[in-house]
Formats: sequence, structure tokens, C-alpha cells
Amino acid sequence: MSAPTPQGLAHYHRSVKRILIGIMILNLLVTAIKFAVGALTGSIAVIADAFNALVDASSNVIGLLGLRAASDPPDPDHPYGHRKYETIATLGIGGLMLLAGWEVLEDVIARLEGGQPPTVTPLSLALILLTLPINVFVVWYEGKRGRELGSDVLQADATSTRINIFVSLAAIIGLLGSSIGLAWLDIVVALGIVAYVAVAASRIIRETSDILTDSAVIDPHVVEDIARAVPGVWFATKVRSRGREDDVHLDLHIKVDPAMATEQAHAIASEVERRVKDQLSGVVDAVVHIEPGQQAPASEWEALAVRLRALADGLGLGVHNLHVDLLDGGYIVDADVEIDASLSLETSHRIVTEFESRARAEIPRLLEIVTHLEPTEPGDHPKPIEGAEAEALRRQIVHIADQVCGPGAGHHLILRHSHLPNRIDLSMHCAVPGNTSLPEAHLIAERVEQQLRAELPQLEHVTIHVEPPEEREG
Repeated sequence: MSAPTPQGLAHYHRSVKRILIGIMILNLLVTAIKFAVGALTGSIAVIADAFNALVDASSNVIGLLGLRAASDPPDPDHPYGHRKYETIATLGIGGLMLLAGWEVLEDVIARLEGGQPPTVTPLSLALILLTLPINVFVVWYEGKRGRELGSDVLQADATSTRINIFVSLAAIIGLLGSSIGLAWLDIVVALGIVAYVAVAASRIIRETSDILTDSAVIDPHVVEDIARAVPGVWFATKVRSRGREDDVHLDLHIKVDPAMATEQAHAIASEVERRVKDQLSGVVDAVVHIEPGQQAPASEWEALAVRLRALADGLGLGVHNLHVDLLDGGYIVDADVEIDASLSLETSHRIVTEFESRARAEIPRLLEIVTHLEPTEPGDHPKPIEGAEAEALRRQIVHIADQVCGPGAGHHLILRHSHLPNRIDLSMHCAVPGNTSLPEAHLIAERVEQQLRAELPQLEHVTIHVEPPEEREG
């Protein structure tokens, strides 16, 4: 079932409302007939049955009230809309069904304890035969339209009316059983009705409770597959869904290239949202949260540096000049930490101590970390270079690296504004054959840097990481 448009939703509410009003009129007609016959004949049993029919008609009123509330548009207090009021009304009808089943069960218990079977007079039999076709029509029509419209209220109300039909048939069967000496027959039929009510009502209550408690509506793996099919999406995770089948609200997280411009990342998120709504029925709202993905680090040293920089970012710090030593299977790290120069030593030390504590907690092999506080003025923290300027510069840098090292060598570029005006800092990877000696690889990196500085004088700080091609592929 596709998610209804506002116009389609209004049409849905009008259609269900008309059906409920029509069914309520038929139920009130049945009630009026029973009251009239009871008043004319003075039959207490018939009048009691009329009150019972009036109570049964209350399910139509519950449905109308729930539908009226559900038709209200979203507002500040209900940003997801009011559709669950229809679900609450359906739950109420399920509760009335259980009440009807309990009344039948009480009659069965009274009979088993020695009570007299209900007396079916020619008058009450005539009323059953008169009202039975009306109830059969109500069940058929209301159930049919409920399935066509996808209305829980109509289908639940049809099931409730079906119980009345079974009770009427049980009375006829009981009368026939008594006439042929099978007085227990109506008890067996009544127990069957109780079982039907218990199963039908429990199904309604279970389904409505799932909606009201925000059970997942859509398989998250299906959503992940749709999101990953969008170009630029690396991963899709943390999928959540809630609501009715025709009113699903969904959110998910996607990971994209961390070097991607914000505008491009937003366009990808919008495309994920569009595809989710187009391919999954009932989704009226999809919220896509964008997260920067992480390139696979070329080595354990880079992985350690990436983790330390991420921890520093979380505290508004910058780190550089990392020096890592391996001792007894653990890391000893020296790092320069950039911190706002306007802060006092006490405040700065507290922030950096927190950074060190987080690093020790999240990096199990970290034996020791020693930080050097380096004050920075506002605006000193490097900012990435994005947009058309970055793309043109990237292509030029990759071309220079490929000229020295071979096609496809230059990759994983990070460009950022230097602390000096109109200057650029560059970090990049360059693939060279795996059988190259380490001194030769160092010389290749120097040749790349020299060529870059010759053609791009705006470069300030250049770091080139050489690696074998298989490391890049992994």
C-alpha cells in the first residue's frame, strides 16, 4: 500500500466516515426494530436484546470518533500527525469484542452450573431471521470496503458484527438441538464462538499494540540495500521505522566520502530519501542522517593517528607532529596539541587531560601519551579546501604524482588552508612497486614533493605517504 497524499488521505477519511455512518444507521435500525417489538409485546427478553444491540452499535461511534481525530493535520504538538487515533479506535473495538466474548462465556458457565437454557420464542426467532440478513450484509460490505481502503477500523468493526451473526446462529442451533434432544449442542457452539472471539480480538489487539508501541514496520536490510544502491553511499546503518503500514516514518544513517562537499552530500541524502519513498510502500517520511566515512588506513600507524585526531576533534583540539614508538607491543605517543590561546593554563590542561584519558580508554595498546600544548589564535585551525577549487587542484596534484610514480599512483588527498595567508597544506598517498627499497621509495616521495612545489608554489606543508599498490587495494 502506497503512502497516501494529503488529497488521498482526505478521500480515505471521507469514504470510511460514510461507510461507518451507513453501518451505524443499519445497526440503529436493527435496535429500533427490537425496541419496537419489545414494547408492543412487553417481552423483557426482546428489550434486553435491543439494549445489547445498542451497545454493539457503539463500536461504530468509537470508529467515527477515532477517524475524526485521525483526520486532523500535523501540528506542533503532533508533528507526526494524528493517524494513530484510528489505531486507538481499532483497539477499542477489539476490547468490545472481548467483552462480547466474555458475556457468551458467562452464559456457558451458567449453563454448566445447572442453569436453564435460554428460551427461544417464536417472536425472538422471527427477530433473528429478520435481522440476520442485515448483519450478514454489514459484515460482507464493511469487510470488503475495509480491505479495499486498508482501514483497520472497518475490518475490526466487521469482525465485531460477525460475532453477532454467530450468536444468532447459536440461538437457532440451540433451539434445534433442544427440539431433537441435544440440549448440549448450543454449549458446544457457544464455546466455538468464544474461541473465535478470543483469536480475532487478540489479533486486533496485537496488531494495534505493535503500532502504538512503535514496533519496526520495514525490514532494515531492505532499506540498507536501497540506500547502498545510490552512487556515493558507502554504507547504510541504524535503520528505524515506525507507524501504520500506510503511514510509515523512517530514519537511517549513511556514510559518504569525508572529503565530499556538503552540497553534494545533501544531494545524495535527498536521492536516498526519494528512492526509499518510491520503492517502499507506505513511507510518508524518511530522514537521512549523513556521516563521514573513513578510508581504510594504509597502516596501523595511520589508523592510530586517525583515531587520535578524531578524539581531538571531539574536544575542539588539533593535533600534529605525532611521533609513535612501539615498546613491548604497545604505543608511546608524543603529540603537539593545538589549543585556543585565550584559555588559561588550568582550563587548557583540563581539556588536554580529558583528551589523554579518552585516548587511553579507546586505544587499548596505548601505553603512554605525552602532549605538548601549542597555543593557536582564533582562525588558526586548518580548514578544508572544497568545491571547484579543490577539484581542479586535486586533478593537478594527481597528474604530477602519476608523472613521477606511474598512472594511478596518487590518491587519498587531503587539502586544507595553511596557517599562512594564501598557502595550502597537502597530505597524500602515492603507490610505488612493492619491491622498491625503502631508501628508493623515500627518494621517489622527495621527487614528487619537489615537482609539486615547482609547479604549485602555494604549497606550504607537504606530506607524502608511499605504499605498495596492494595496500591501496586492501
